[in-house]
Amino acid sequence: MDTLSVNDADGWVYSPDVESLKWPESSNPLEFANHARQRRWIRTRKQILYDVKQEVSVGSLKPGDSMPLPLPALTQSGVYILQLKPSNVSTHDEYSWSYMVDKPGQPEGFGEPKDSGICISSLTESEELLYCSQISGTSSKGSHKLWFCVSIQATEIAKDIRCDPIEDWCLVVKSPLTFSNCLPLAAEYSVLNMQPRGHFVACARGVFSPGETVKVHTADIRKPLFLSLLPQKGWVPMHVRFPTSILVSLTCCYITVFVSIEY
Repeated sequence: MDTLSVNDADGWVYSPDVESLKWPESSNPLEFANHARQRRWIRTRKQILYDVKQEVSVGSLKPGDSMPLPLPALTQSGVYILQLKPSNVSTHDEYSWSYMVDKPGQPEGFGEPKDSGICISSLTESEELLYCSQISGTSSKGSHKLWFCVSIQATEIAKDIRCDPIEDWCLVVKSPLTFSNCLPLAAEYSVLNMQPRGHFVACARGVFSPGETVKVHTADIRKPLFLSLLPQKGWVPMHVRFPTSILVSLTCCYITVFVSIEY
């Protein structure tokens, strides 16, 4: 019982009618004819941490699929972080859970992970860059990484002048680089990364057919990337320096990839 906010020993506040009741203001019951009274009960609650789930499973997503976030992740107290991990049943490669890094044009903390994932309790419209390191498989342990872009979008579904708009949030996982073959013949491509000593290392390589789109998630778009293209059927390769505008456009293309997501 709250007896500290009012002068009455039993915690009551008085008023001539119910509409006039205002806590903790009160009318003197000896001076006015009061027909309504009110008092406040105090209950103390204690959070039990072991009742809160530390992880909430979302499940696996196939390319193009969508899945709602489970309600416990939004209703339970605590800060939940969204992470993803790629999987491929055709290979035995295993990757770590994702880490978030600074995007191109953000020099602070360049090259270092800034967080383990995306906080879903305080979403803002943005695009985040994440990577997963290989922990087992055919390549050297820890030497191979997969890169992803997560686009965080909000759609306003309800609005009232007395409260903030209600927004429907959508998180889309994409690869950070894509390019299409608009030539009438197949072409061999290579995505190259320039190393500090001046030599090039191939991030992705292959042959794509006319009209085919290549999705690259093995290239770190924070570093300078170069595209080598050789059309098939007797064409001779020539060394051409790409304009800066082309390099910038390569870092701004995204496509959907195969991931599984867990908290």
